[in-house]
Amino acid sequence: MVEFRTAQEAAAHPVVSLLRELADTYHAFSVCESSHLRHTGLTQSQAEVIFALGKGGPQSCKELGGRALITKGTLTGILDRLERRGWITRHPSRTDRRVMIVSLSPAGQSLFESTYPDYIAVLAERAEGCTPPESRQIRQALRKLRTLFDD
Repeated sequence: MVEFRTAQEAAAHPVVSLLRELADTYHAFSVCESSHLRHTGLTQSQAEVIFALGKGGPQSCKELGGRALITKGTLTGILDRLERRGWITRHPSRTDRRVMIVSLSPAGQSLFESTYPDYIAVLAERAEGCTPPESRQIRQALRKLRTLFDD
C-alpha cells in the first residue's frame, strides 16, 4: 500500500495530475456536448437515454441506466420527462412484471434519427485532431485506467 507522510507529498503523486487531466477532459467534452445539444431541447442525460435506446433498442431501466451512466433515482425523473414529451414508452416486461422496459416511441425514434447523426458528426470533427494510431493508444490507455479502478 502506498503511504504518504504529508498532504503535500500526496498531492505531488502522479495519479493526482493524471486524474485532474481526465476530469478536465471530461469537463471539456461535456461543455462541447451540451453546447451542441442545446438546439435539440435535450439535456445531456436525456440525450444519453434517447441515444442508448436508439442504438440498443428496448431496454430495462437497469440496462438503460448502465448504458447511459445514470443512477436509478435520476433515471426515473428523466424517463418521466421523456415520456411526458411523447419520446419514450414504458411497459412491464413479459417475463418479469417487476421489470419495466423502456422503448422509443415513433416520435422518439424520429428524434433519434434526426439528432444522433449530427451529434456524432460534431464529435467526429473534434476527434479529427487525433490520428488513428493516437486514437487507439488513447482508448488502450483509458481502458487500462478503467481496469485499475474497477471493483
